[in-house]
Amino acid sequence: MKFSTSIFRSISLACLVAGVGVAQAQTTAVTNPVGFITKTIAGAINATTPTNTTLSFPLYNAPDFVSSVVSIDSNTQFTLNGASWVAGQFAVASAPRLVRVKSSVTASNIGRFFLVSANTTNQLTVTLADGVTDIHAALTVGDTCEVVAANTLGSIFGTLANLPTLQAGATAGTADNVLLFNGTTWVTYYWTGSVGTPANIWKQAGNIDRSGVIIYPDEAVFVIRRAVGSSAVITNIGTVSTSAEQSFIAAAGSTFLSNRFATDLTIGGLGLQNLPEWLAGSTSSTADKVLSWNGTTWVTYYWTGSVGTPNNIWKQAGNIDRSGVAIPAGTGVFIIHAGASLNLSQALPYSL
Repeated sequence: MKFSTSIFRSISLACLVAGVGVAQAQTTAVTNPVGFITKTIAGAINATTPTNTTLSFPLYNAPDFVSSVVSIDSNTQFTLNGASWVAGQFAVASAPRLVRVKSSVTASNIGRFFLVSANTTNQLTVTLADGVTDIHAALTVGDTCEVVAANTLGSIFGTLANLPTLQAGATAGTADNVLLFNGTTWVTYYWTGSVGTPANIWKQAGNIDRSGVIIYPDEAVFVIRRAVGSSAVITNIGTVSTSAEQSFIAAAGSTFLSNRFATDLTIGGLGLQNLPEWLAGSTSSTADKVLSWNGTTWVTYYWTGSVGTPNNIWKQAGNIDRSGVAIPAGTGVFIIHAGASLNLSQALPYSL
């Protein structure tokens, strides 16, 4: 994949301070730098040889509302200061919203996010994220939260109002595919365009439009491109993260993890090896693993820790430290983890 990346369309964080939304005139927030990441997906080599690409979408939509938590009202509900919303406005299925912890009196809360399932004029009800059984464990009175539109299949890849650049098809086998990993298997979506039934929907199974399927911030996607010789351009427009991010890693299974930031990271820079629950090993078969897609196949890396040779390196083959292997902006890696579920907290990898 080629990247034509234009991030940080310069907006000075030091100078721009503005109110966010009429409903919170008493609340101000520093304006985040905004920009876009353009991703060009190469066309298929021939009719039977598609290209395969990993993508992620690290830029957030501009927040609908930003304020602090004044009370935690149940294990799934909390109230934000200064809110005067319309009841239900953030719980529209076709336009899902996430609430994200932007700053916190407890550092471990920063970067957590939840799906909004209902709202009153000032209270949010959320669907608890994987690994969280009670909002009290992930939120504290005084934390600053932002409500943002979630990325979806339709908002990222296009709909009838903004036609997808991916190839349409009457079946998944003739169309370009967008694959999401559900923790067990790949779920395939494709755009029917004018050639499929029903026409002009994102389809998975049955005749239901899947345009509103959420692509969560910590979730990468896999794109299979069948259009021969024709590239597709996908653009992620939004605001750059200005605080730490948290990502969920499933227990005893696999996770397709996005690069959470609008900059290249490295395998070592993910920080997985610093988690006490991350399993080191003397071989890849005994260790937790990070798999990176090279355009043709998955390349496996594992942390040797104190049990492998050489010690404390990210190893692939031979005795070379692979910690510096790049995870480009707008891509992701596959995580295979044997232990309990993890919340991976990552500090900003750049200065603002």
